[in-house]
Amino acid sequence: MKYLFWGGFNVLLSWILYFVTYHYIISKNNVEILPFLTISGHIFSFLLSFVITFFTGFVFNNFLVFNSAKSEPIYKKLFRYFLANMGSLLINYVLLKIFVEYFMFYPTPSQILCTFIITIYSFLMQKKFTFRK
Repeated sequence: MKYLFWGGFNVLLSWILYFVTYHYIISKNNVEILPFLTISGHIFSFLLSFVITFFTGFVFNNFLVFNSAKSEPIYKKLFRYFLANMGSLLINYVLLKIFVEYFMFYPTPSQILCTFIITIYSFLMQKKFTFRK
């Protein structure tokens, strides 16, 4: 239940960040990162929200959900959390590209759908890999 509550809070934060970034900060435009690198608006919004909620998610899971704060050094858990989240990031990226660019779904509902698909993977990775006892 704690994972559902705190994970849900983090997901809601992620959706809000995604929506605000996509619709109001970049106004649905592509974002030029470097002169040779432009990222579509929906992918930029996803990546920005991911970077922020990566850290909030770690704090919630480490201290409030799995209570593993004392079991081993935090840098080891943070590294495993990073690895597990890279899997989530990759799956989310691929699904978001497919939903928005191939199926022509709206970006915000597509991101919400991606989140639901990834939730089970994420829970299992956090429980069995990142915060194992």
